[in-house]
Amino acid sequence: MPGAIANAAGAHPGVTAVASALEPPNTSPARALVNLLRLIEEMRSVDQIGVTAVAKQMDMPVATAYRLLKALEYCGFAEQLPDSKRYRLTLKLFEIGCGVASNVTVRDLAAVEMERLARQTRLAVNLGVLVGADILYIDKIQTDDTLVLNLPPGMRAPAHCTAMGKAILAHVTQDPREVIGEEPWARSTEYSISTYDELMTELAAIRKAGWAVDRQELSLGIWCVSAPIIDARGHVHGAISVSTLRASFDQSELADLGLQTLVTARRIAARIGSFGAS
Repeated sequence: MPGAIANAAGAHPGVTAVASALEPPNTSPARALVNLLRLIEEMRSVDQIGVTAVAKQMDMPVATAYRLLKALEYCGFAEQLPDSKRYRLTLKLFEIGCGVASNVTVRDLAAVEMERLARQTRLAVNLGVLVGADILYIDKIQTDDTLVLNLPPGMRAPAHCTAMGKAILAHVTQDPREVIGEEPWARSTEYSISTYDELMTELAAIRKAGWAVDRQELSLGIWCVSAPIIDARGHVHGAISVSTLRASFDQSELADLGLQTLVTARRIAARIGSFGAS
């Protein structure tokens, strides 16, 4: 697996900074994380709470309670009220919960169409969503087609190196640099896109065709074709792709796979629309 994939799963520098602030040296990181989760549970039942009250309720030093609250504030899960100086939870947890529920719904509603596409193409089918700068794989159907790269559900890959990532980036409202960071982007292979101009040219072509292609950009020998799952309101729920191990593809083959993938993505979007309307 390319090193870029392994790095994508690592901790964000901000997370490391917060983790080091949770507890003094020589204190169990596991206990600090448990205390942080306990604090979230304590705060969900109150409108606002002060540092001293947290320390008393959780039976911990005031300094520890303060560090925990500041960690939540740093990550956007809590905010300090300017008048009372007390803290309360933000809606970030609600947003995360809604996002998880949405992903599960997309996965469930996509299952039948993914099976259909796998039978039609006899290729592996993947379902993914954009999480930060990465594509998070949330479902997969493997076929007899041999693949040298295995990205099971739960794995991530850099969005700019994947067909699913590019399919989604072509339809987000933000500038790609706001989503995946500033260029140059790390190359997973010699075919990977690394500059803004390259990516913008690629995204324009994707919007025109309706589907995206990963031409060995994530792993040598692996080709993927993807289409975004966009509902009637223009919301992008994720993307679906087919992938295979091939030395090369001609344009007619790619167009055929692109059309089949696009039809599948639209069927999934229709299922999502019907589900939401019910």
